[in-house]
Amino acid sequence: MWFLSDFGDDEKTFRPHGPHQFSNSALHGDSVVAPVEKEKVLEMLEEVRTVEDVHKLAGDEDVQEWENAIAYYLGNIQDEISLPQLQRALKMPLVEVWLGLLLGGFTLEQRGDFYDSHKIWVNKK
Repeated sequence: MWFLSDFGDDEKTFRPHGPHQFSNSALHGDSVVAPVEKEKVLEMLEEVRTVEDVHKLAGDEDVQEWENAIAYYLGNIQDEISLPQLQRALKMPLVEVWLGLLLGGFTLEQRGDFYDSHKIWVNKK
């Protein structure tokens, strides 16, 4: 179990890291999962303080490109779209769409249970 006190509140400067290198590869879908020690996660999180730090944490990932793709697509729809529909339309992995939406400041509306991604809607405005 983790506690908020595990994260501490010492002010630190975030240092971007190099490209992601995973020892496990995905067999199905676009998800890659590997075990990470709690201490390593806490060390990384202690350094993240701002949205810019999150962008740096993405390493080689182009979060701005994801945000731009989402904004462009939303500019061509009438009103709103569900998260799965947007993901299929953009032909991007769900994690990229999700992070692009969250970090890009898009308006999201949850219309169902917490884990029901089909009931998350993205508003055009």
